[in-house]
Amino acid sequence: MLIHYTWHVIVDLIQIKKSDLWRETHFYLLTFPSVSLSQVEVYSVTVDCTVTSCFAHTVMTSKAFNKASSSQEILFEVELPKTAFITNFSMEIEGQVYVGEVKEKEKAKKQYEKAVSSGQTAGLVKASGRKMEKFSVSVNIAAESNVTFVLTYEELLQRKLGRYELLTRVKPKTLVQDFQIVTNIYEPQGISYVDAHATFLSNELLPLVEKTAHISFSPTMEQQRKCPGCDGTLIDGDFIVSYDVKREKNLGDIQIVNGYFVHFFAPELPKLPKNVVFVIDTSTSMSGRKIVQTREAMLAILQQVHEDDHFAIVRFDSVIETWKDSLTKATKENIIEAMDYIRRIDSRGWTNINDAVLKAVNMLVKDRQMERLPERSADMIILLTDGMPSVGERDIGKIQENVRTAIGGNMSLYCLGFGNDVDYSFLDVMSRQNKGLARRIFEASDAVVQLQGFYDEVASPLLLEVDMHYPDNAVDSLTISHFSQFFNGTEIVVAASLYLFYSDLYEYIFGDFTERLWAYLTIQQLLDKSKSGTPDEKASTTAKALDMSLQYSFVTPLTSMVVTKPETEDSPSSTLIADKLTEGTWRKQSLKMQNTGLAFLKETKTILNDESEGCVCVYVWLCVCVWLCVCVKCHFEMAAVKLYQKSKAWLQLIHKENW
Repeated sequence: MLIHYTWHVIVDLIQIKKSDLWRETHFYLLTFPSVSLSQVEVYSVTVDCTVTSCFAHTVMTSKAFNKASSSQEILFEVELPKTAFITNFSMEIEGQVYVGEVKEKEKAKKQYEKAVSSGQTAGLVKASGRKMEKFSVSVNIAAESNVTFVLTYEELLQRKLGRYELLTRVKPKTLVQDFQIVTNIYEPQGISYVDAHATFLSNELLPLVEKTAHISFSPTMEQQRKCPGCDGTLIDGDFIVSYDVKREKNLGDIQIVNGYFVHFFAPELPKLPKNVVFVIDTSTSMSGRKIVQTREAMLAILQQVHEDDHFAIVRFDSVIETWKDSLTKATKENIIEAMDYIRRIDSRGWTNINDAVLKAVNMLVKDRQMERLPERSADMIILLTDGMPSVGERDIGKIQENVRTAIGGNMSLYCLGFGNDVDYSFLDVMSRQNKGLARRIFEASDAVVQLQGFYDEVASPLLLEVDMHYPDNAVDSLTISHFSQFFNGTEIVVAASLYLFYSDLYEYIFGDFTERLWAYLTIQQLLDKSKSGTPDEKASTTAKALDMSLQYSFVTPLTSMVVTKPETEDSPSSTLIADKLTEGTWRKQSLKMQNTGLAFLKETKTILNDESEGCVCVYVWLCVCVWLCVCVKCHFEMAAVKLYQKSKAWLQLIHKENW
């Protein structure tokens, strides 16, 4: 009986693992587990990207042919940058084109729920990773039939560390007869340099990449092979194009197209001194790998602090401890002493975020009052934490209010959330309220690189409180034109529509890209603004962002793309919804799954209280708990719920039979 029951447990777990809930989601076409890949031929994968004045328009197209004598389910999956908005999706099946439609999220959800209640096999299509998010859809294809998938998305490339970067993730998972990546860059200012590389490029494939304003990569099937005669493909990873434009020493570049203008501003200026307080969480939850990586990152960062800068270190758990009572100039001797201090920090106690940040603010305020800091310099606080406040002030709203009041708009707060357990939305709002930004640091082997990379981005302030002014009688619907800080290697971008417009004078070969760039930038800024402010302000900005998302067909956190799959002999038509996840919704899903696991354990404990259960019940319970933890860890809600329901039934059956 033990062997028989254990076998059924394993079979059920394997079925869940093989399902579409568990499968890795990458850019590739794949049949479901019951179908052999040899029955479906993926004969074309193309990525066509056009970059016009830093605004990228990418079209991913995959074509497949079902060679089998029966219909097969085929899956299309794409990873695209988190900063991108999906603008279009279509499927062409036997000459019929099915196009996704962008709708308000709540309306799309109701349509989806209606499809589920009517018995259709509907599913939500959404997932999010570190830099990329995933889009996937599956369709049933008749025997000896073709299918073409086309996904389009747009993004405004952000200049960081002196360059723009266009990332394309490609994982065809099979040799492809027609494989091609093409990028065309149009920059009126001219291109100062361009480079292209990929994580999968070998010495043999490297010469295939053309590195000009026209970048192309199209290996043959033989060149794609891992080895002569192998079926495996080398094409598996990221294809990255980086470039920068020629910059004149003036007020930047202004482009006017079809009634809209965009202003790119990135002057070359001397670096401002900065005064930075590092606030480091050393509570018990940071023990082990996290505290080791934090020490490594801080040691590397301290070596990069410029000698004209001032710095301080605040470590916190239940107790707030400072390296020195005030900020210290970054002399060679002080850096060495600070590094010795960092090497000795370890984890202990609870998490007192409120008092730690207020301590850092007070240090900067006091040193300003005592005139210990350069008059023209940038004040900033960098907070690193992995958890929620657990001692001292624990009300998130109160902490945000305390910090905002203490800072008073006089310094910037940057928050780094370490790991998946941190309340990222709390840190995000608190940063935005104080002229900063938040960043999630992922628990991985490269966490040190992530921490160091963030510091590099904010290490060289050039300007403070930048205001961009334009004639009031000439522009309308201006995007944000005030910037608290401007850093070396970045860029200020402002866009607006024009009151006076002469189409003959400003006719341009690139169509309406300036309008779409303006719309993209406006929506992004409205979404950011909606995260803070009064309830009325949040409602107003959210409504504007929703209207523009629908008008320009952008899949944003406020909209969804509804995809209706065609009806076949084997299955009725069904509805899927492509959503755009945010860091906040990610945490809510994680908490929901954790609650599912806790509910399961609680009910299991009740069943196990009967001493007559015996070893079999304990064995099955442990087996299920282990797999449930895997599901929860991987954030696959449906897999966890399904496993929970089956496990509960199994345990109740064991109890009833009194094995």
